[in-house]
Amino acid sequence: MLKKACLLLFVFILIPCISHAEIITYIHTVKQSFGGSQSPDDARIGAIAKAKREVLEKAGTYLESLTIVRENVVEKDEILALAAGVLKTEIVSQKNFATEDTFGIVVKAKVDVDTSVLEERVRKLLQDRSLLEKYKESQRREKELLVRIEMLEKKNRELQQSPSTTHKQEKEKLKKDFKEATEGLTATEWVGNALALWKNGKCQDPDRAIEYLNQAIHLDPNYVEAYIFRGFALEKKDEYDRAIKNYSSAIELNPKYAEAYYSRGSAWRKKGQYDKAISDYSSAIELNSKYAGAYNDRGSTWGKKGKYDKAIIDFNSAIELNPKYAVAYYGRALALQMKSEYILSISDFNRAIELDPKYAMAYFGRGFVYIKLGQNRKAVDDLNYYLKLCGHGGENSDLARQKIRDLGYTPKY
Repeated sequence: MLKKACLLLFVFILIPCISHAEIITYIHTVKQSFGGSQSPDDARIGAIAKAKREVLEKAGTYLESLTIVRENVVEKDEILALAAGVLKTEIVSQKNFATEDTFGIVVKAKVDVDTSVLEERVRKLLQDRSLLEKYKESQRREKELLVRIEMLEKKNRELQQSPSTTHKQEKEKLKKDFKEATEGLTATEWVGNALALWKNGKCQDPDRAIEYLNQAIHLDPNYVEAYIFRGFALEKKDEYDRAIKNYSSAIELNPKYAEAYYSRGSAWRKKGQYDKAISDYSSAIELNSKYAGAYNDRGSTWGKKGKYDKAIIDFNSAIELNPKYAVAYYGRALALQMKSEYILSISDFNRAIELDPKYAMAYFGRGFVYIKLGQNRKAVDDLNYYLKLCGHGGENSDLARQKIRDLGYTPKY
């Protein structure tokens, strides 16, 4: 019989091992006992999550040393989110153990850091703040669940020290609480699998993402972010009504979650229901007055309605909140263009391109303003560069080529 079940955490803290010039390997081991109301499966799931999280924290120390991370003044709570977004954790072994007093499991996790591609991956994720925020939320939730499990383990140890005939109801409740917490961790892992399918702001495999998110919601029907992420994947499939239902479910679960209103607003905008979109963006801003993305997208929606002055006010707010927000400068440039304020429009396109030199649509938009100003050579250069960035896949590639021909030139791409 187990005399007690206690958390035995022996961290074999990693000294990074360099397997060759460009790969740094971090290894982390967690040893955890189980018993009482905590089942072996619950203990295993918790130990795996803990090992993965802590090995990412070790790898995160390397990310902090990167020039791009220091230049972007990345907050501490973002380092782990960055690590989760650009690195892959692997469980390399799981072994049971037994002593005179306890049974348990030893889990070993590993992260390989490929230094040759790491900085580029970090740069892309830092540019995609929306995706980074999703990783932050996922990591925050995982941390909360691990803290909860620690508290349950403490209670479990206390109950095991009591006579077996007492506290029967408490022990049964504790068993349910362990199950609920570990199912939450598993749901978080499914969401992490779905997030890994996002690249450059888009879900690359929406069907698979939806499968993963269905699993997460099945395990935890109150997982607000899972509904939001499933909505994103459905939008990728142009299933806007289903996406809106998912965002509405998230709002029902948490009426004060700005992200849910923002996401539903974006779906309404894509459906062309601009008033509903503006209403939801406004709700998001009321809940979070520093929500730069909501100001930006409400500005874009005002532009769709031809309300360019209102659009510019919102873009101004977005830029004030985030002076490096290239998309907001682009949006304001379009609104200024529609008001025939071409010099100011060029200035904003320039700023958007300065912040993101591969911002294809900024070159496209600036090219058309140069046409308005009679600066055809500059216009052709911008439209050709747009084609270079987009190739044949650009939404406006045919229009760009036709406009270049209209100006008496031959497209280069």
